[in-house]
Amino acid sequence: TFQRRRDRGEGRSAGVGGGGVVPWSWGVFSIAGAAVVALLWVSMQLVAMVRRPPCEELLDVADRKVAELQRRMRDMEAALRRPAAVAASTPERLPAPTPADPPAADVVALRGRATASAQGLAALGAPGAGSGSCLPKSSRTEDDGYPDEYRGWFDVQGCGRCLDYCRWVGDSGSGGDPRERTAEADSWWSCRLAGTDAAKTPPGYFVTWKYALCSGEGALAPSQVADEQHPASLAKMGNPITEDQLKAAAANHAIGVVVLVCKRPMYLERTMRSLVAAERDLSKFPLVISQDAHDPAMTRLVRDEYVAKGVAYHINHEHEANAEQIAKTFGQVKHTLGYVRIAQHFGWVMRTMFDRFGFEAVIFIEEDMEVAPDFFSYFGATLPLLQKDKDLFCVSAWNDNGYGKMVLEPRRAYRTDFFPGLGWMMTKEMWAEVRDRWAVAYWDEFMRRPDVRKGRQCIRPDVSRSFTFGSQGTSSGQFFEQHLSKIKLNDIAVNWSTLDLSSISSVAAFDAFLTAEITAARKVSGPEEIGALGPGGDAVRVQYDDKSSYKSLAKRFSLMEDEKEGIRRMSYRGVIPFAWNGRRAYLYTEQWPPNLT
Repeated sequence: TFQRRRDRGEGRSAGVGGGGVVPWSWGVFSIAGAAVVALLWVSMQLVAMVRRPPCEELLDVADRKVAELQRRMRDMEAALRRPAAVAASTPERLPAPTPADPPAADVVALRGRATASAQGLAALGAPGAGSGSCLPKSSRTEDDGYPDEYRGWFDVQGCGRCLDYCRWVGDSGSGGDPRERTAEADSWWSCRLAGTDAAKTPPGYFVTWKYALCSGEGALAPSQVADEQHPASLAKMGNPITEDQLKAAAANHAIGVVVLVCKRPMYLERTMRSLVAAERDLSKFPLVISQDAHDPAMTRLVRDEYVAKGVAYHINHEHEANAEQIAKTFGQVKHTLGYVRIAQHFGWVMRTMFDRFGFEAVIFIEEDMEVAPDFFSYFGATLPLLQKDKDLFCVSAWNDNGYGKMVLEPRRAYRTDFFPGLGWMMTKEMWAEVRDRWAVAYWDEFMRRPDVRKGRQCIRPDVSRSFTFGSQGTSSGQFFEQHLSKIKLNDIAVNWSTLDLSSISSVAAFDAFLTAEITAARKVSGPEEIGALGPGGDAVRVQYDDKSSYKSLAKRFSLMEDEKEGIRRMSYRGVIPFAWNGRRAYLYTEQWPPNLT
């Protein structure tokens, strides 16, 4: 540039001066100007070298972190090639992001680059790929966290064994289910991760949570339990289920789950969506669809969507020839025939599930029902009570008084003298009692008969774990708009295996629990007085006379007014627990609890 300027200057001078000499001052000024320009250019280059744009700076930081990541992964690969050394010297885990780390763009770049390396480790069988090479549990033991149903051992590293201890820590108590949130005010979900000497992971380490709680330290992870105990089969959906696999599951104490269907395929699709979505050990709760007769649309749906994909096993019940003759004995063939066929279908299903397949316990669901996320957890936890206590004859997922405003505690269950049905479980021993005299019609009313119930109770939840949406069917939607449609389906995933169920474990225990609850409750006259107390607060009790005042009081409280075989719906010794205006309420009679003033 300077040379071109000089040349042009000399040419102009020669032309103007007619070939004369260029003044010395012009040359000095030209040289000085060029020097200034050159100096400015050099300065700009130096500044650019010292201070690069933010994006280039981030790339440098990212490159350094990737180099560190690669170094640590090489260390882990080396450790994995020396299995004997893994237990003695475990590779350091990658640190959690801290506030000092670069902003999101840099973190995104790191995550993208790390994924490829992680995939390479998975191919080598690194922990996290289900390889069975487990890092040992943390050497730290302090801070067990807040006592709740969610803390415990998990398989965060993904090796198939539960060696990571996780819980809520901080200053704000338990935050509840970590699948819903991993931080709550000043508390956060934290783990003593296997392979580290850190007592807890810092806030923000876990943004989401997907791991299932294990039965204890070092236990097989839930998916591994299914795979190892049932290597053939029901641990994963895929190939069609065989009868031999069902029988093997039954022999291994699985709980059979049967969905009774007929000719409403659009209903079954909704039911199956909720069943598949609910958390379930496939080998512990195998699904069977029992179809009554041969509706073509239903057959196609079951065959193509559930049998072919290994979701459920299909059995088929033929309509029995004597159904119409039986219906005639009730006087109204057209009205009764459907109930006769349903009862016959139920009886045939019970014979098949208990006698042919050999299940010790079976859950019965109908094609127009949705289930809660913890449906299977609830039945799995209550089965031991049903099997042990001879004063129980069923477990039900249903609360007849379970309107949204009338339930309070998703982790509470009660005993009831009433048979609720609508998603229920019974044992093989109970089937043996009724096998030879099973109902010819109205099977649910049969289960409520005194000679069948024999003074025993069922377990039922405060918040229903089932919901019936069948506005069309044999009962023509009876009570649906006025009652069934208002029942609240539980939407909180409760791990029932961690709850203390001792209060419902026996008649004596429940009597003591309920007596203490009612005695401590404040006595009031009705819903108006409860409303005057304001929302929430301590429990209340209302005394009623079964013959003279129950129906009017039930209407004021929106409770079911009827009774079956002398038993009020959801009652136990005449006591009906429910919720009103955000507080626990009890209706009771002067007969029980005794000596209550």
